[in-house]
Amino acid sequence: MRSRSGPMVLWDLGLALLIGVASLMAATYRPIELPDGHGRGMHGPPWRPGFDLDTPLPWATGPFLLLVVGGVALRRFQPRLGFVLATLGTGGCLALGHPIGPVLLAPAVCLLALARLLPVRSWAPLPVLILPMVLAGFWRDPYLGLLDPALFRALFGVMMLSFLAVLVGVLRRNRNDTQRLEREQELRRYAYEERLRIAREVHDVVGHSLSVINMQAGVALHVLEKRPDQVGPSLEAIRQTSKDALEELRGTLTVFRGAGPDDVRAPQPGLDRLDELVAGLRSAGRHVTVTVAGQPDGRLPPLPTAVDHAAYRIVQEALTNVARHAEGADASVRIGVDGRALIIEVADCSEARRPGPVVAGNGISGMQERARAVGGTLQVGPDAAGRFVVRAELPTVGEGG
Repeated sequence: MRSRSGPMVLWDLGLALLIGVASLMAATYRPIELPDGHGRGMHGPPWRPGFDLDTPLPWATGPFLLLVVGGVALRRFQPRLGFVLATLGTGGCLALGHPIGPVLLAPAVCLLALARLLPVRSWAPLPVLILPMVLAGFWRDPYLGLLDPALFRALFGVMMLSFLAVLVGVLRRNRNDTQRLEREQELRRYAYEERLRIAREVHDVVGHSLSVINMQAGVALHVLEKRPDQVGPSLEAIRQTSKDALEELRGTLTVFRGAGPDDVRAPQPGLDRLDELVAGLRSAGRHVTVTVAGQPDGRLPPLPTAVDHAAYRIVQEALTNVARHAEGADASVRIGVDGRALIIEVADCSEARRPGPVVAGNGISGMQERARAVGGTLQVGPDAAGRFVVRAELPTVGEGG
């Protein structure tokens, strides 16, 4: 806003001077009465015959025109003061006999600024000044011109001009308020989505690592008395898992604190780290089978970064749920490509479960949100064999593909 203040000031000063000069010209070029009693110049421009270019102006014209110019120049910075000054200046000019013309633009543009910049309740009484302003032009007539039809014509024209200025100003203010509210809602929505993204990343990183650490600790306690020599590998796995989790969590928080989503330091693990993901479960004694089928050489085609990262997090959360909710169960991971979709299936290999509704916790909700974010779908529930399966279909090409 500060960068536009200079042009706005110049525009206001230019408009004020233009209205002032036009009002002065309108007051200077007056029609003269010809001998036959008709003013031929009444129906032509000022430079046509019939206009007196040497008509002296009253000395008070200058101060009133300065009020008009000052009011228009201040209309954006002091709207109420600007309108009052413009109205007083215009009323004074009309009282001195100026014709009804350009000088009436001053209160109109000031009224437009009032309606555009301030709430209606803060300036609603001010337009009452328009009535004495118009009456000032008829103060020489009997009864202030109340018997002159010209008064009512002038009053009607000024009221219509004022109404149009107020209408335009209110519409512009409403549009600006709507745009501001939309921007605020967009910022709040963006902040909410960022909080969800941070919570989802932290949940996936910490949840999986804590599940692996919990399993390794259970193994260590189990073999502590019977086979103490097996405690060392479990503790080493706990140390390595916690170290990796801390590094990934630190990297995630670093990105969210100051870097943008495209920062090269952003932790975006993909399916190329699938072996590292299942290593922790295998070291805890869980049997995890991984089957990857893509192109004829058995490798997956190149995936968009967002899809690759979402696939990794879905597999991570699905394995975490297996380790957390299916005690002692093994897991199988199948990843393949079907047309333009990446198919991910993660199933526990425990005994058949009782049929029942699936309660979507934070983990399942997070996986569904990740799938939707990249244009995919995700279903959870038991299959025909009774295994609990997480199945996701994610697009293998971006929007531009």
